[in-house]
Amino acid sequence: MRARSRHILIGCDIGTSGTKAAAVDEDGTILASHYKEYALSVPRPGWAEHHPDVYWSAVVMTISAILETAKIHPKAVAGISISGLSPACILVDEQGNPLTSAHIWMDRRGMAESEWISHQVGTSRIQELTGNGVDPYYGIVKLLWEARHRPEVYRRTFKTLSPSGFAVLKLTGHCTMDYSNASVMGIAFDIQRRRWDAGIIDELDLDQGKLPDLFSCDRVVGEVTKDAAEATGLASGTPVVAGTVDCNAAWLASGAVNPGDSSLVMGTAGIFGVVHREPNFADGMMTIVHTANSNKLYTTVAAIVSCGSILRYFRDEFGHVEKTMAEITGTNPYDALTREAGRVRAGADGLVVLPYFMGERTPVWDPVARGVMVGWSLAHSRHHIIRALMEAPAYAIRDNVERMERSGIVIGEPVTMSEGGAASALWRQIMVDVLGREAEFSGSFGGAPVGNAINAGVGVGLFPDYNMVHRWDRGRLLIQPNEAVQDVYDRQFRIYQEIYPRLQSLFPPLSDVL
Repeated sequence: MRARSRHILIGCDIGTSGTKAAAVDEDGTILASHYKEYALSVPRPGWAEHHPDVYWSAVVMTISAILETAKIHPKAVAGISISGLSPACILVDEQGNPLTSAHIWMDRRGMAESEWISHQVGTSRIQELTGNGVDPYYGIVKLLWEARHRPEVYRRTFKTLSPSGFAVLKLTGHCTMDYSNASVMGIAFDIQRRRWDAGIIDELDLDQGKLPDLFSCDRVVGEVTKDAAEATGLASGTPVVAGTVDCNAAWLASGAVNPGDSSLVMGTAGIFGVVHREPNFADGMMTIVHTANSNKLYTTVAAIVSCGSILRYFRDEFGHVEKTMAEITGTNPYDALTREAGRVRAGADGLVVLPYFMGERTPVWDPVARGVMVGWSLAHSRHHIIRALMEAPAYAIRDNVERMERSGIVIGEPVTMSEGGAASALWRQIMVDVLGREAEFSGSFGGAPVGNAINAGVGVGLFPDYNMVHRWDRGRLLIQPNEAVQDVYDRQFRIYQEIYPRLQSLFPPLSDVL
């Protein structure tokens, strides 16, 4: 049987909203997949956490499920790779036990530490070293917060890990970090030399010994232990590669592996990336070492905090009827919500949303910015609000893309689209219409888990290089911008661009109140 081929690869992605695993054969056929959703903890405004054990539990559940569903013999698995949300600050002791909950990428508690780093080290020096700026988003800022606010926990810390690194630790017993995850630790990561910068670490009064060893994304860093095998159903001795960041894994699956390729991930966050070889880093954007050829390639990244999370928030807080009916009927509550949005014209009849619900990363890097709805009137219905919430991330991505192009970055077409919101025909059409660019989508991309399977295949030598993804038949759908709505979106986008500059001064005092 095909499922019992000795060339089966396991990919697993630890996301902000849930974890998904997939079993993939060497021809790109997805043999089985499984998803486990979990909740985000927001104990205070601006904080965002998961307990690391939630990640491991979800990894165990999803991998066990796909092995059982596809009737895969454990010995048939040639390798495994895991990606994850990033950055996050997971502190573990020498036994690998988590010491605190992980504050994740959208957590903004490190504002004072970020300001101190900017003054003490200098933003231009950080930008030159890391290809990134200074913000509470970055993992080293989160680590500095731990050192300052929980010094006893910090002293007990053996290593600082990412979510995917924590899963790799649980699988292999080794504390590691891949180059792409190190990119978004930022601050002290030398992105061109792919190593920690000892000088800056000393200036921050941090202990370099608490940072993990670094590896290329496709490097085999260990094997599944006996304990991990019993938990997951994998065979002990199965090779585990270093892994990557979640968006990078999704880009692999969509085929964005060579310079000039561009891709959009519409997950909890919205991530637009362009692959390049030269170490040219655009101010205000993020730079991440790409999983494909991680010793050589980079991605310039637009990263907005809120994309799919906006619709999930609306579902959980205002979509109780849809959620309940979906549970009863076994349907998707998001389908009901997007049908409502589809009853409204492009532009939501003048309703425009600024999607800074948890602050914003690119291009403004403002941790205290918040969501705003402009143009709301008694003529607007619930349908309008849903549509405006779906259009907001598209405006935010367009704002970033225009800034990229002004800095000289060449963005190829079509843009590949994957994950979460891209599964909605309406939402991906909205994104294409607002951007005014051709896009390519395939429901069989498989997203980040398939990208991880590719990474594992390269790592264990099953695939010669990452371009093998282009040999897989994915039934790609080409999406063209609708010229009839271009004028509406162009005009509303210009209004969108005015909202933040005009309201920026109001956000800090509002944050002080909270």
